[in-house]
Amino acid sequence: MKKRIAFLLLFFLVFGGFVVADEGMYLPNNLSKSLMEKMHRMGFQLTREDIWRQGGPSLSQAVVNLMGGTGSFVSSNGLIVTNHHVAFGAIQRQSALKGTDLIRRGFLARNIKEEIPAPGYKAFVLLKVEDVTKKALKGIKRGMDPLKKYKRVERNTKKIIKKAEKSGYRCEVKKFYGGEKYYLFTYLELKDIRIVYVPPRAIGNYGGDIDNWMWPRHTGDFSFLRAYVGPDGKPAEYSPKNIPYKPMRYLKVSARDINPGDFMFILGYPGSTRRYMPSFYAKFMEENFYPDRIKFLQGWINILEEGSKRNKMARFKNAGILKGLNNAIKNWKGQLDGFKNLNIVKRKEEREEKMIEALRRKPELRAKYGDVFSNYRKLFKEWRKLMRKSLYSGWFAYGSRLLSTAIIIDYWTRERAKKDIERKEGYMDRDRENLLLRLKLVDISFEPWTDRQVLKYFIKEQGSLPEEYRLKGLEKFLNRDFSEKNIDAFLDRLYKETVLTDKNKRITLFNSPRKKVLLAHDPFIELADAIIPELDELEKQEKRLSGMAMDVSPKYYALYRDVFGREFMYPDANSSLRLTYGTVKGYSPRDAVFYLPQTTLKGVMEKETGKNPFIVPDKLKELYHNRDFGIYFDPDLKDIPVDFLTTHDTTGGNSGSPVLNGRGELVGLLFDGNIESVASDYFFYPPITRSISVDSRYVLFITDKFSGAERLMNEMKIVK
Repeated sequence: MKKRIAFLLLFFLVFGGFVVADEGMYLPNNLSKSLMEKMHRMGFQLTREDIWRQGGPSLSQAVVNLMGGTGSFVSSNGLIVTNHHVAFGAIQRQSALKGTDLIRRGFLARNIKEEIPAPGYKAFVLLKVEDVTKKALKGIKRGMDPLKKYKRVERNTKKIIKKAEKSGYRCEVKKFYGGEKYYLFTYLELKDIRIVYVPPRAIGNYGGDIDNWMWPRHTGDFSFLRAYVGPDGKPAEYSPKNIPYKPMRYLKVSARDINPGDFMFILGYPGSTRRYMPSFYAKFMEENFYPDRIKFLQGWINILEEGSKRNKMARFKNAGILKGLNNAIKNWKGQLDGFKNLNIVKRKEEREEKMIEALRRKPELRAKYGDVFSNYRKLFKEWRKLMRKSLYSGWFAYGSRLLSTAIIIDYWTRERAKKDIERKEGYMDRDRENLLLRLKLVDISFEPWTDRQVLKYFIKEQGSLPEEYRLKGLEKFLNRDFSEKNIDAFLDRLYKETVLTDKNKRITLFNSPRKKVLLAHDPFIELADAIIPELDELEKQEKRLSGMAMDVSPKYYALYRDVFGREFMYPDANSSLRLTYGTVKGYSPRDAVFYLPQTTLKGVMEKETGKNPFIVPDKLKELYHNRDFGIYFDPDLKDIPVDFLTTHDTTGGNSGSPVLNGRGELVGLLFDGNIESVASDYFFYPPITRSISVDSRYVLFITDKFSGAERLMNEMKIVK
């Protein structure tokens, strides 16, 4: 009997009870009655209006989009908590500006005057979501040319945005279910973001790339930022006169115990999933897309790592992009393993067989969707041809900081002469401020030796491609000679004669008429000008295929819905705000291995090697050995909790998302997924799909006991 009880206890600890992992990334403004009832049965204690209220206040207004990550307000004075790795770019840029290693040391503002700018950071608060499908599809006719169809929708959405967008706000139109629905999102744009507290690397990035995507995890992946506005309370650029933003809603921070089986939900901005992608697309991703990118990316990483060893400033300047690339390549390798281990292509084929069988059996479905698979395969064949050239051309254009700068300037001078509504997306009047900001920030991440070597690597890769994939403009500059000697001579001229290393000259060129820019004969701008027509042609082909997809994708989604049911169907992630729910739960990654769902400070100590990335600060050791744990001690774990696993459905972009208990209190910050489940972007597999979060008690423990940030502790509303 004792053995049976012990086994049941172990099962509960490992698997968090008998609750099944829940798939789905739901729009907070469109939560169904069935979904709400299901969450209430699991432990949700709030109402639909607590999650979303048009214009606010609701929990959705406490969550912010941080341009690739997520954060949340945790005080009435605009204090934002997010991941260390989401705030990493800010601390990296300040390290480069100051010549001081704030990445290693961390940063703490002891008072509000010491809070420093987070260069390039903005926070977006979602206020409204409106269905604009009819407006977006206005003028679309059956049998319309695919490119014309795409451009019509593009023009329609530009008009929608232009009409809706006002000073201090940012709007975007996103499509859902392959273009079946279009929604207009209106955000408050907070432009003055400052760094408040970033823990030292030995805590915020404990385990580094070795532990990235892995479990068990022992990192304190959190940081604090703050949003500021002008003295009038409206969004404004940085100024010493600005004041902290007063959010409509902020989160209480929980110091309560959490246990296996506890219900939790997450609000965040997941980047991209491809759950409804047909099997033949998925097969291409497995066999070609990821292998090509991994090979290409590894060469880029090698150059950055070599360049970072040259001196301290090179290390600071390369840190941001290197961290991002290392994260990407590990994810992509995990994707490949997931495709193989989960047999994703076969699973998708099995679903498609059910859809095809439904078409055979039901004439009414066949009448509506009978050509959907044949048309999808036709679209796929054309898309596949475009992918290889897009890969190498796209990375060539934006891998070098100076070449990407030249492309911005050249594009702006081209597009500025057109009517605003006719311009390329990203180069309209509304984008001028962001483009200028990118030009101003170049110096923070430009390291000459590394930039040159990266561009050389990209040029050599171009030379190794079959001729039909090469950039003809580049070939012309090199006289079709891709020998190392000729490439070096070409690079000598580029880097010797350019003025783009000077911020003031970059800005001057950006603001100059196109004729004057071309007469300057800057070699990087001349190269950009030569390859832009080819980049435009690639974009044109991509738009044409997107126009073809507008006929196919909505039908595919509709057929999927008719066959598998609509009750809990959700759209693929597209960086719009989503809700996902689940429980604290461990998993079994392979035979005879079980992972418990929580880690502790003891595990941090056990992992220490004394070498980066496993260095434990002396102060943290002292707190551990003295058991100076305060209210953050977990009586069940008999230790300070660090990280935990949940069954939530998340992906990139969710980093920094608040993990909330049934009361809507912050219990953790999501920062990762487990390596075995990164392919869930294509197929959600409940037994092993887990999200990894840092426990709010560890966040509070480090902020309070380790850093002595009493000001922040007093500012937050902590519940126990």
